[in-house]
Amino acid sequence: FWKSPDFSRTNMPQGFPDALRATAKHFWAEYSGYVHTFEDEQQIAPGVTAHRTGGHTPGHCVVRVASAGQALTFAGDAVFAVGFDQPNWHNGFEHDPEESARVRIALLKELAGTGEMLVATHLPFPSVGRVSLEGETFRWVPVFWDF
Repeated sequence: FWKSPDFSRTNMPQGFPDALRATAKHFWAEYSGYVHTFEDEQQIAPGVTAHRTGGHTPGHCVVRVASAGQALTFAGDAVFAVGFDQPNWHNGFEHDPEESARVRIALLKELAGTGEMLVATHLPFPSVGRVSLEGETFRWVPVFWDF
């Protein structure tokens, strides 16, 4: 996808597709030699596993890091703050809105069930917390920032 991005299925504000294409071109020129594709799941290192999800962009994935009985899932662009109260909501950047909602709901249900930590690109600082299930919606429970 990132070799030649197609944004025809999105509803982004004007200018975003061109900016993302330019960024993708630069990224691909710099890092293509480090990119390794996989089908559904790939172990990156002991305790670090990438899972393809799709939805947001073709090939989108989440990464789970597990060690000493604890785990953290990096959801990338799969979760937005509004997605906790309205998990079926989607935005104009998603290439397959229905798949995005399915991925988001399944991921949030899984994390609410396991109690594992979540970090995602579009959550408020520090963007690390846990998920709880409240009826048909979810609740974001941020961790305290301690440094």
